[in-house]
Amino acid sequence: MKILQDKSKGRHGGSTKPEGFYTGKDKHYVYGDNTPRKKGNAINILFYVLPIVMVVILALGSFLSYYAYVSSSKGEETVVKSNDDYISKEQQKTLYKIVSVADPLERNYVPTTKDFGGVKVSTMIYDSLDKMVNAAKKDGIDLKIRRGYVSYDDQHTLYSGYVNTLLNTGKYTQTKAESIANRRIADSGNSERQLGLSVEFDSEKRSTFNKTKAYQWLIKYGAEYGFIQRYTKENEQVTAMDSDYTLWRYVGKNNSLLARKLGLNFNTLIDYLES
Repeated sequence: MKILQDKSKGRHGGSTKPEGFYTGKDKHYVYGDNTPRKKGNAINILFYVLPIVMVVILALGSFLSYYAYVSSSKGEETVVKSNDDYISKEQQKTLYKIVSVADPLERNYVPTTKDFGGVKVSTMIYDSLDKMVNAAKKDGIDLKIRRGYVSYDDQHTLYSGYVNTLLNTGKYTQTKAESIANRRIADSGNSERQLGLSVEFDSEKRSTFNKTKAYQWLIKYGAEYGFIQRYTKENEQVTAMDSDYTLWRYVGKNNSLLARKLGLNFNTLIDYLES
């Protein structure tokens, strides 16, 4: 009979197996201290964890790409900083809009407005106007606002009323009366009051408003709140409108301070900004 060698015994009776070996039954790796450990533990961890890590990385990459796109889009819209408030490109177009016979507003143009002491004004100017009026009040100046936003139809009513007033004097023809009115009030569609960015301050007589303390305060501090006098005596040829001391337009704080520094009216300010 052939005797089979017990290869589990060594020369001195010890085991010939290495200190660590795989068992065939449970696929555990057994170390010299007889502690069973799963085969390829590190590989198994990588096998399960790596896909999860990849998914997380892909999701994070997608989120960052989307965030960059949104931020970029906002960056394109946000182009003007005025009174610490950012405005969009569309709002900038309105802010820089010069309304005239050559470039009128449509009848259906209606800005988003807010009530300011019984007068409607564009929401774009509300906060700045409120700050300005309150600042003037602290200096003992009462800035009363007579008119703000005027609709297309209401502007035509104002225009027609003024034309009729001139005609009733018997001094003017229809054509002459309309010509005068166009330089002082302007017909519907041709008036910037429809934008809601202008305010007309109350005065017993518009032609003498420049003699009041309110006007002097506006000249000194109005630009600090984003407002400039829309039509001045010095710029009647440029604006094609008679001077009006009571009508002030919002252009944004940075722009109004620039206009004051360089001695620009609204028309020349826009030319400067867009050059």
